[in-house]
This record gives sequence, C-alpha cells and structure tokens, in this order.
Amino acid sequence: MKKYIIIVPIFLILLGVIIFYLVRWNEIKATTDKSATIKELSYELEIQNQKHKLLLSRVTLEVNYDAIIASGRSFRSALEKYTTILSRSNDEVLKKLAAKIVTKSKRLEYVYEDIKSDTALIKNSKMWLSKSYKKYLKDIKTSKEITPELMRYIFNIVNANNIYQLEELEPLDIDSKIFNQDKLRVHLNLLYAKRKSLIELNTELIENDIYIDLDEVTSYVNDVIEELKKETSSIVKALLMSTLFLIIFGLIVYVKEVLTRQEADNLKKELQQFVDALNESAVVSKSDTQGLITFVNDKFCEISGYSREELIGQGHNIIRHPDMPAELFKELWKTIRNKKIFKATIKNCKKSGEAYYVDSVIVPMLDVNNEIVEYLAVRYEVTELINSRDEALMAEKAKDEFLSNMSHELRTPLNAINGFSSLLKRQIKDEKQSKYIEHILESSSQLIGLINDILDLSKLQSGKFILDYHRFEPYSNIYSLVERFSPNIETASLNLVLDLDDSLKIVANGDWLRISQIITNLLSNAIKFTPAGGEVRLSANHNDDNLRIIVSDNGLGISKEVQEKIFMPFEQADSSTTRKFGGTGLGLSIVSNLLKQMDAQIKLESEDGNGSTFELNIPIKEYENKGESKSEKVASIQESKSILNGHILVAEDNITNQLLIGVLLDELGLTYKMANDGVEAVEMFGKEEYDLVLMDENMPKLSGVLAMNKIRSLYKTDVPIVSLTANVMSGDKEKFLRAGMDGYLAKPIDNNELYEVLQSFLSHKE
Repeated sequence: MKKYIIIVPIFLILLGVIIFYLVRWNEIKATTDKSATIKELSYELEIQNQKHKLLLSRVTLEVNYDAIIASGRSFRSALEKYTTILSRSNDEVLKKLAAKIVTKSKRLEYVYEDIKSDTALIKNSKMWLSKSYKKYLKDIKTSKEITPELMRYIFNIVNANNIYQLEELEPLDIDSKIFNQDKLRVHLNLLYAKRKSLIELNTELIENDIYIDLDEVTSYVNDVIEELKKETSSIVKALLMSTLFLIIFGLIVYVKEVLTRQEADNLKKELQQFVDALNESAVVSKSDTQGLITFVNDKFCEISGYSREELIGQGHNIIRHPDMPAELFKELWKTIRNKKIFKATIKNCKKSGEAYYVDSVIVPMLDVNNEIVEYLAVRYEVTELINSRDEALMAEKAKDEFLSNMSHELRTPLNAINGFSSLLKRQIKDEKQSKYIEHILESSSQLIGLINDILDLSKLQSGKFILDYHRFEPYSNIYSLVERFSPNIETASLNLVLDLDDSLKIVANGDWLRISQIITNLLSNAIKFTPAGGEVRLSANHNDDNLRIIVSDNGLGISKEVQEKIFMPFEQADSSTTRKFGGTGLGLSIVSNLLKQMDAQIKLESEDGNGSTFELNIPIKEYENKGESKSEKVASIQESKSILNGHILVAEDNITNQLLIGVLLDELGLTYKMANDGVEAVEMFGKEEYDLVLMDENMPKLSGVLAMNKIRSLYKTDVPIVSLTANVMSGDKEKFLRAGMDGYLAKPIDNNELYEVLQSFLSHKE
C-alpha cells in the first residue's frame, strides 16, 4: 500500500478539481440561463415600453384611453415580474438597477394617472367648445361679440390633434359680453392649464423613462454572459485537461499496476521456485519469540525423523545433541535477540538417536516497527562433509604420525652413523681411512637432507611451517655458504664467479637457515646441470629492504614447456634427469613454497641448451638490536667448552645410540647410567640421585613423556628432564616443552647443541 500514498492524493486532487469545475459549470449555466431570461424580459419590456410611450405620445381628443390603460396594466405586470427577477439576483449591480427601475416605474404610474386625468378634462372642454362652435356659427351674424377671430380660435382648439398644437395657441382675451362667456373662459383656461400640465408630464415621462435602465441591464447582462462564456470556455479546457491528465495518470497507474503485478507474479514464481529449491535442499523452520517451533518443512521432518505434529509447539531442544556445549546456545540467543544473524555448525540428534550435523543460519524477522516477530532458521546437512573432514584430519594425523615415525626411525640409525663417523674422523689419522669416513659423513648428510626435504614439503603443504627470524650477516654468511661448494666445483671442473655487493655488509633480520636452503638448492642444481668447463655465477646485493640474489649458469637450460612444471613436487625436466643426475624433484618445489612464506619472488629465465638464470627478491630488513649472532655464539661455545660436572640418567632403547651418547658424555667428563626403556628409567631414577635425565620419546613399554610424568609424580623431584628424540616435526619441540620437559635435543645429535643444553643445567668442574 505504500506505493499508493502519493498516487491517492494526486488522484483526489484531480477529482476535486474536476468536481469543482463541474459545480462551477453548473452555476455558470444557471446564471447564464437567468441572465438570458433577464435579457429576454428586458427586450420584451423595452418593446412594451416603446408601445406605451407611442400611445401616450399620440394623445388627442379622440385617443383610446382603454388601450392606454390596458397597455399600462400589461407593462406594469411585466415590469413587476422583471424587477422581482432582478431583485432576487445575487448580483449587486442588477439589484441596484432593479431598485432604480422600481422607483421610476412607481413615479410613472402617477404620471400616467395625471396624463389620463388631464387628457379627459381637455377632451370634455374640446367637446363643449365644439358644441359652442356650432352654436356660434348660427349667432355669428346677429351677435356682435362672436367675432371671426374668436371662431377661428375655437376652430383651431377643436381641430387640435395633440397637446403640442394646443400649446401653440396663445390665450385669447374674451369680451365679457359674450354669451356664456364665463363657461367659455373656464374651458379655455382649463385647456390652457392642462395643456401646460401635459407638457410637463410628458417631460417627466421622458425623465422617468426606464428604457435607458433596461438598456443598461441588457448591456450589463450581455457583459456577464460574455464573461461567463469565457469562464465556461476556460472551465471546459480545464475539465478536458484535468480529465485527460486523469485518464493518462490512470492509464499510467493501471499500466504500472499491471507491470507491477506481472513483476510480482514473476517474483512470486521465482520466489516459489526458490522456496521449492530451498525446501528440497535445506532444512527450514520458524519459531516464535520464545523459541517454540511454528513451522517446519518436509526436509526437517525427513532428516530429524520427527513428524510435523511432534515438532510444532516444541523447542529446538528436541533435536539438540548432548555433545553440544550450552555456551553455544547462550551465544545463539544473545546474537539473535540483538537482531543479528547467527551462524554455526551444530550437531543435532535424530529421533532414532543418530547424530547429524547442520550448518545453521538463524535470522530474526522484524516487523515495520523493527521489532522481532519470529525467527527463521535455514540449515544444510553437512554430516558427510564433517565426516570427510574428520577423516581428512585423521588421515593428516596419520600422515604426520607416519612422517614422524619415519623421521624417528631414519634419524635414529643416522644419529649413530653421524656420531661414530665424527668420532672416528677425529681419532683416525690414516688419510685413506679418513677419506672413507668423509664419504660416509657426506652420504649420511645427503640422506638427512632428503629426509629434511620431505618433512619441509609436508610442513609447507599443511600450513604448519613457521619461519624463524633472527639476526644474520648476509655478506659473510653467503660467502661462507658458497665456499662450501668449492670441492664440488673442483670435482665438476667448473668456474665459480662470486659477486657480492658491499650493500650486503649489514646485520639483517631473517630466517637465514631457509635462505641458505634456497641458495644451496639453486647452486646445487646449477653445478649439477652445468657440463665440465662451464661457469656458475652468484651475485647478490641489498637495496630498499630487499635482498636480491641471482644464480646463473651456462648449462643445459630448461625449455619453456617445463619451466612451470619444475616448481611442482616430484617433478623434473624429464624422466631421465633422476637416472642421470639423481635427486627427488623436491628442491625447487620447496624453494617456491619457502619464497611464498617469505612474501618473496622468484624469476626464471632459461632456454633449452643455453643455461638458466634464477633471480630472487626477498624482503629483508636490517636488524635493529646489535646482539651476538648465532655463528658468534657457536664459536663462543667451541672456545669456552670445558669439562662439566654431573651424573646423568640416559633413557635410550637403541644400543648403538647408547654407545654414541656414552662416548659424547665421556668426552665431557660426565658420569651416566643407561636405561633401555621408559619403565627401567622410572625404576633406576628411584635408586640413585641424578643431576639430569636425557629422555628418548619412542621407547617400548613406556614413552618418554609418560616416563617423565611417573618420575615427577612418584619422586616429587625437580631434576631437569630433557627430551632427546628423533621427533623433529613442526610443533614437536613445543609439544614436549608443554608436556613438562625442561629442554629439547634433536637427533642426529649436534655436539654444540648437546653441550649448550648440558651446560644450562649442570655445573663446571673446578
């Protein structure tokens, strides 16, 4: 109805205008008709007035007074009707004219009576004079008083046709001796007097003539009629325009209403299709402000197992699963009562007791006053998705456990190989045997590198990889890193060009371990794929907080078709690469992922047979705090390494690793006891006093963490327990420290790290 708020007033205004003009038109018509009647009566009255005046102007001794009387009566009757109509008019001008005509007409009545009376006296006198004239004709010869002059005078009077002829006769001085001269004198004087009276009455008749007033009425009425005609014309035009506009407006409203209805029908159809689709795919319900269900669709009944009758009037607690925390539903009600939309994945319970999951969206429905009237809930069943997610998480957990176990199982023997090889290298002086040991160390290092590549790729793909930012010196670190490749360069008969800019002589903040891993991979590939006599070049600079490294060679090169493919895991330029040059195809994939972690970029330019150029741009800022670098710290440890004091319990199930750890502890002057598993470690801890416990994690009977917990609970001790394990997956160190371990050492054992941990918990011998 809101769309008609403007339409209705406009329509009513137009309708009011049309009604006003119609009423006015009717008033004009009535006024015009009345004016026409007045005009017609004016003309009739003018004619009667002219007739009456004509009769009066022909007054003679033989005039028909009955005709004058009849004419006067008719005129007065018409005049009375006329003045009545004028006086009843609402027009002030006509009222004034009517009053004026009435006044004149009343005066004319008296004039008419006087004229009638005077003409009657004149007629009587003329009749008497006519008789006297005949008598005087007989006596004219015998009487001396009757003179010819008198006879001519009387003759003129008798033969006068109107008062104007009488007016021309001058009064005659009659001799007193004439017979009956007194009567003659009386009649002559009467004629003289009345003729003068009639002349004055005629003058007054002209003065009180209503012809001018009638003409003025007629003229005024004509003007009124003309104005009314003009107004009528304007009204007709206005009516036509208003009607036309109303028709057009009505047509527009009608067409708009038709289009609106069509659009509404289309929207209704679309909405119905949406509702149908929603009902087919979604679980829909409504509830009142108290949370009681007022509507459910078929899908709700189908999934929950409840009938519509069982659900209507109930709260949603009927399908709530006991595993769901109450805090979630408190948050739900808090959200929707604040007129906000609530979203969550909720575990529900079917009538059969079977659990199912839904993604829920609960929307408060508001009225025109912005008050909540009900709640609409739309849910999509995601049980399969949740199950798939759980299965994926279990698979991810299984993969992590597999990689952890694989890492542990591989690192455990490698720990012994590396450890004993290092010991033998320090003890054997024979150059040939020392060379064999170097090959063993190099092979074990390659194997550890392969394990690290696999673990790094897994961390990167799972999103568990974390960069470790610390201070380092780009110039010296890159120089030292490249120096390590000198034997490889000599063996491959290559020329190595190193171009380090002075801008690298800063202390930077970054994860040098990962940067060195990237450079090592690129240099290794350049050396591997460049034939003898070729050249490998590394140049680097630091500018605008950006470390730019370029590694190039003039080796085999990479075709355009495979340049993108080589950054994918387990992919190489072709299948023969592994057979000819070795490798797993993980290196560049790890490089690409590491650079993404650093928000860095890599650019490759290469042609098949014309060498390759890798350009790195890594965001690196200068280090603000001037502390001791890691290399300085290692050097400091090597220089300050001294004999320690302490008795140590070592829990290790691998015999070879037991021997290696024993040798390392002997070199540091420490005493120790070996426990073959976790249970034995708990028993041995209670028999002697120890200054430190080195605890392996993956042991039979009892794991390292459980053994630590038993030692702490049984003996209430604060002796430090350090995890010594091959579990080096992302988060393993943090996991052991959270579990209660006081320190962490990874296998294969790094001598410097072992000494640093022991030194932090043990005292030095004096």
